[in-house]
Amino acid sequence: MPIARRSEAAERDLQDIAFHIALVERRPATADRIIDELIAQAEKLAELSAIATLGTAAPEIGEGVRLFSYKRWVILFRYQPHGIDVLRFADGSQDYLHWKLS
Repeated sequence: MPIARRSEAAERDLQDIAFHIALVERRPATADRIIDELIAQAEKLAELSAIATLGTAAPEIGEGVRLFSYKRWVILFRYQPHGIDVLRFADGSQDYLHWKLS
């Protein structure tokens, strides 16, 4: 079964997103739901990796990097033999197109 392996940066992104929504916006239940949804979307991308190429290619960010939008969020990932590597999670309002990912 394909898997979605998350990088350390992606894990930090999830923590930052949860912190911002739960504490800054004071919506802890929403934070939990959003994190669960982002993880589920990444897992769905991995599951579908065997039959479809999803997301938009973003070679300006890094070799093989693809972008997949989910609500106001963007999942930055690469296809791999095991499924996908999730490189980062970003708020769609962030300037992620100028990030350089190895």
